[in-house]
Amino acid sequence: YEIDIHAGGIDLLFPHHENEAAQCRCAEHKKLAKYWMHNGFIKVNNEKMSKSLGNSFFVKDALKSVPGEALRFYLIASHYRAHFNYSQEDLFAAKKRLDKIYRLKKRVLGISAGTCEPNFKASVLEALSDDLNTSKALASVDEFVKSANDGLDLDPKNKALKAQIAANLEFITRVFGVGAMDGFEYFQFGVSDDEKAKIKALLDERAQAKKERNFSKADEIREKLNAMDIAIMDTAQGTMWEKI
Repeated sequence: YEIDIHAGGIDLLFPHHENEAAQCRCAEHKKLAKYWMHNGFIKVNNEKMSKSLGNSFFVKDALKSVPGEALRFYLIASHYRAHFNYSQEDLFAAKKRLDKIYRLKKRVLGISAGTCEPNFKASVLEALSDDLNTSKALASVDEFVKSANDGLDLDPKNKALKAQIAANLEFITRVFGVGAMDGFEYFQFGVSDDEKAKIKALLDERAQAKKERNFSKADEIREKLNAMDIAIMDTAQGTMWEKI
C-alpha cells in the first residue's frame, strides 16, 4: 500500500518518520507516502502551549469572540510548517482582514458571477502548489480585494467588473472556505436572537412608516437603530442591517 499524505509535527521528522519510511521500504519495497507534511508548533502569547502551563487554546473559546470563518482565516494565514503563535490580538486582526472580503462582497450584492480573472486564479494556485504556501496565496487575495475596491470606486456601475469580482469571490470561497456567508449576516455576529427580533420589529415599523410616507418617523427609527449600534441599508433586495 501507499498513502497520499502522511502528516505530523515537525519534531517527528527525525527519527520517527524517517524510521517509518525506512521500515516500509525494507518490508514492502515501496514508499509509505507520496508526500510528507510536518507542521510547526503552536504557542500561545509566545509561550509553548502545554497542559502543565494551563495555556491551551480551545476553538470553542475563540468562537465566542469571532465567527468560525474568521478563526479559519486566521489559522490558514500562516504556512503550515511555520510555528504558530496564537493571540487574541492577532485573531481580531485576521477578522478585520476577512471583513474586507465581506465588505467587497456587499458591493456586488445581487450580481451573478461571471468568469474568474485568470491572473488572480493562477497566482493563488501557483502559491498553493508551492508547498501549500497559504500565506503567499492570501497575499494575492489581499491585492485582489484592494484592486477590486479601487475599480469600483472609479466605475461603481460597471456590471462586467462586478461579475468578475463576484466570480473571484466564489473562487476564494471554494479554495479557502471563507466568504461563504451572506455579507450582512456575517456582520451580525454577536447579536442575540432576542436582539434580532427587536431589530426586525423596528425594521417592519420603519417599512410601514415609509409606506405611509411618514419619513420623519422612519428617520427616528433609523436613529434608534443607530443608538443600538445597528446600521441599515436600503437595497433592491430589501432593507439590510449589520452591527457597527
